[in-house]
Amino acid sequence: MHSQKIMVPSFEQLETIYDAIVIGAGPAGLAGAIYLSRANMKTLILEAEKKGGRLPDVKLIENYPGFPSVTGEELAERMIKQAKASGTEILCPARAIRFELQSNPKTVWTRDKEFRAKAVLIAIGVQRKRSEIPGARELLGMGVSYCPVCDGTLFKDKDVALIGEDEETISDGLYLSELVNRIHLITASLTPHYKQESLEKLLAKQNVQLWAKHEAIQIIGETVVEKVKIRTLDTKEESSIDVKGVFISGEKTPVTQMLKDAGVNTDTTGCIMVDAQMQTNIEGVYAAGDATCSRKYQIAVSVGQAVIAALNIIRKHAETARKK
Repeated sequence: MHSQKIMVPSFEQLETIYDAIVIGAGPAGLAGAIYLSRANMKTLILEAEKKGGRLPDVKLIENYPGFPSVTGEELAERMIKQAKASGTEILCPARAIRFELQSNPKTVWTRDKEFRAKAVLIAIGVQRKRSEIPGARELLGMGVSYCPVCDGTLFKDKDVALIGEDEETISDGLYLSELVNRIHLITASLTPHYKQESLEKLLAKQNVQLWAKHEAIQIIGETVVEKVKIRTLDTKEESSIDVKGVFISGEKTPVTQMLKDAGVNTDTTGCIMVDAQMQTNIEGVYAAGDATCSRKYQIAVSVGQAVIAALNIIRKHAETARKK
């Protein structure tokens, strides 16, 4: 009787190699994944925190094509549902902690597993940069917050300060205006990055006081926030405002150090550098959305960038298949 040799599959045979891995499940990541999956590419999204990224925190969106007025939560739910229906696999929470991008296939590690793919689309958004205003660190969680949506209800019917100067600041202000007694909006820039019509919409709420061309120089309080000290940019005159909370909005910086360690080129501010096809300096590695420091952190811009990246991944995948 002859013994039959049993062939044991190798690790390579057992391992799933994706056509594409998308890092981040915000608008850019979801849009890219939808296109990739609809092209019959096996696609995985790794999301560190929550599906939709920061999008579900946005109370109202009125400039996304096709949706005259929609909440961020609804838009995120629609994108997530469409991605899943297209065949995208979404793992959350699954934080990418290390990359090997020069190899083929490329490898992405989370804390407990490694994943491999022929292409990678980086849509990691941005992380918060802690403010250097004296008192901000000491009173964090005691009246200082970087997340109005998270902590706004704690200040219902109270006076608060909102520090920031971009469209996200306006969005945060609109949310807070429905909760707090009064918002002191402090904008330190001579040329804020929000649109005038956006500001007018916020000021129309009647409980918002604008401190234009003022900078916050100190947050004061023994155990909780009591005051915020401000100073004019021109005369340097100082004054204090009584508040129970200080919300710091728009302090953002790209999450790119681990990508730099993997060989991805970034500029002096940490933004991922891409070409017109949204490809980084590494073949098969693309980036889209806020991590590329796209203009004014607009959802439509992030989605458009991700679509460009996905279409190029699809094209190169098809070219490789034809050569086999």
